[in-house]
Amino acid sequence: MKNVINYYYNLLIEDYKKKDSKYIFILNNIEYEFFLYNGDINRLMEIYTDLISRNLYCHEIILNKDNSMVTLYENKPYILLKKNINVNRQILFDDIFKYDIYLSKRSKVLWQQLWIEKVDYYEYQMNQIGVKYKLLKDSFNYYIGLCENAIGLLNYVDNDIKIYITHNRIYFDESINDFCNPVNIVEDNITRDISGYIKFGFISDNLNETEILNYLYRINLERNEYILLFARLLYPSYYFDVYDKIIQDIDSYSELRNVIKKSDSYETLLRKIYLFIKTRCEFPRIDWLESRQY
Repeated sequence: MKNVINYYYNLLIEDYKKKDSKYIFILNNIEYEFFLYNGDINRLMEIYTDLISRNLYCHEIILNKDNSMVTLYENKPYILLKKNINVNRQILFDDIFKYDIYLSKRSKVLWQQLWIEKVDYYEYQMNQIGVKYKLLKDSFNYYIGLCENAIGLLNYVDNDIKIYITHNRIYFDESINDFCNPVNIVEDNITRDISGYIKFGFISDNLNETEILNYLYRINLERNEYILLFARLLYPSYYFDVYDKIIQDIDSYSELRNVIKKSDSYETLLRKIYLFIKTRCEFPRIDWLESRQY
């Protein structure tokens, strides 16, 4: 690996550490990461160029001697990242609003079909192997119900939503260091990042109900975006993350129990956000949130 870095990037390294498919080394007190990348390199180039043109802080992608982002190592595509931003504090809600910039374009909603396909896949899988995973099987229908509610809510969205610079996945405990990785950038509506921050912050007991509602009071969204936000909050990605680990034989039953334990309090949060959003815009009625007592 040292020879590859030296030959393609003219960088001489002495030591490195390997973590999964990443190689990490330090030069002049700056951390570099040489990592496997299987995404669309042309799309990454577009996004990275856009970030730079807008002066948004992000880690630097180092081009190799052939002026390419990609270097083949062991016949696999790798990218070298120079981490000029070395801030390890956790991201804050305000970081999202400073970074997620409107790109002056609109698009149709692409999530609905993706969610439908995921639900179909999970239902088929559970029918095949559910007997092996009792705790998953017992909790499965509840979270599929949330999915179906989220999917139905998207029917009320006009196919004309604002597109922002956002992140593929965002977690409450994510560091600024991770937040600034251009590889994690995607173009989507800002509610992608807001919902992820809220969901994972609440489920992990790092954000409480009051903090979340205070955040939401401070922002103003279009009606479409309020519907998108609530649909994403309904969609239980936190559950499916744990589900996938268990199916892959990664022992995550303690995580699953915590997710299930949080279901009642998360429903309470959803109802309060639902009632709040109804004060901001005309919003589709959700019967179980209207009628249920908390």
